Amino acid sequence: MLTSKRPWIIALAVGLYLYYLLPATANLFFELYHLTHIDPIYWGYSGFKIAGYYLGTYEHRSLACVGAAAMVLVVAAVVTKLRRA
Repeated sequence: MLTSKRPWIIALAVGLYLYYLLPATANLFFELYHLTHIDPIYWGYSGFKIAGYYLGTYEHRSLACVGAAAMVLVVAAVVTKLRRA
């Protein structure tokens, strides 16, 4: 179905990003806000901080990250199928 490596790499990157780098992204937005003082950047910090906290404390965090990666693969398969049709 998916013979290309690109969707698999993107799905793996999404899953690993959600598992490991979501709180780090919040810290990046926090530091960027203090450099620029632009309010939408602080809103981004707040969103990533909330998502990182709740995903970090979620009991089925691994399953959620694998599910997100699987959704990337499903979307890629559907798009590929629609392009060939």
